[in-house]
Amino acid sequence: MTAAVLVSLTGDEQIKLYDLDPQSGALTLRATSPAHGPSGALVFHPNSQILYDAHVGSSTLAAFRFDAASGAFSLINKVDTGITIPAHQTTDAAGRFLLTAYYGGGGITVHRLEEDGAIGEQLQYVDTGEKAHAILRTDENFVFVPHVCPNNRTAQFSFDPDTGQLAANEPDFLPPPTGEPGPRHICFRPANDIAYIVNEQGNTVTVHRYDKERGTLEIIQDITTLPADHADGATAHVEVHPNGKWCYASNRGHDSVVGYDIAEDGILTPFGHYPIPASPRSFNIDPSGSFLYGAGEAAGVMRSYRIDQNSGALEPLEDYEVGQQPFWVMVKEIG
Repeated sequence: MTAAVLVSLTGDEQIKLYDLDPQSGALTLRATSPAHGPSGALVFHPNSQILYDAHVGSSTLAAFRFDAASGAFSLINKVDTGITIPAHQTTDAAGRFLLTAYYGGGGITVHRLEEDGAIGEQLQYVDTGEKAHAILRTDENFVFVPHVCPNNRTAQFSFDPDTGQLAANEPDFLPPPTGEPGPRHICFRPANDIAYIVNEQGNTVTVHRYDKERGTLEIIQDITTLPADHADGATAHVEVHPNGKWCYASNRGHDSVVGYDIAEDGILTPFGHYPIPASPRSFNIDPSGSFLYGAGEAAGVMRSYRIDQNSGALEPLEDYEVGQQPFWVMVKEIG
């Protein structure tokens, strides 16, 4: 298997695929595909042959067939939900359902996925209020949906993999730490016992203990993403390294990626801030854990970094002019 970096361009309405050199981390553009809309967050079907795109600048979702040989994506179908700013998507483990969170119109939809990967009928809409920014399904089929301010909470659901239906968990919402931090994106460490939520308005990462039986989160730490001499901005994304030792979050305004050491109990301790092109939104780590790729939405530039395998520190390698408004960066192993 080889790895490739996908970049979703809202402004150019394109999806670009770059081949990744596993030794140097260098990227070579292989394919540019029309996204048939203002491209946003991307997610692959579990079979790795179908890609779904949330057209963040509209109310449409699109399904694409992936040609691993050429690196190109061809449109299967496109649906208009009538709900504005689809911000993030995920599928179930079997690839039968597509779940989408909406920042503008708010709430969550569940669509059936057809055998050819096409987006089928909408089975459910759950109104969770505005500003839903991400959606994550756990292996235990619980679903978490962070909402930035003014909603300022994370919805908690159970998911039925047979029917595709979401049901409110108990409790149905997790309040964030004191104030209005604005939960935005969520990830788990590989042990699947600790969840990290990055907070847009509060410029913090909140650490949660995950109850796998109940499907609920319990706050155990809230820590700033900024250095002591900087007080404003807006965080965007959070990722954990594949080895589970380090966590990273992106700062817009400060235009940096912050790195944290992860203790055995999940608690974070910062070890450095690393410059990134202006207004970083999305970044991703390659499956080997050797490289990190992050794009500045305002700059139209993606920067590659080598990850020090002893400390987690980021060494900048090269900048790539990728196009207008890079919204999403994904590193994917392809055949």
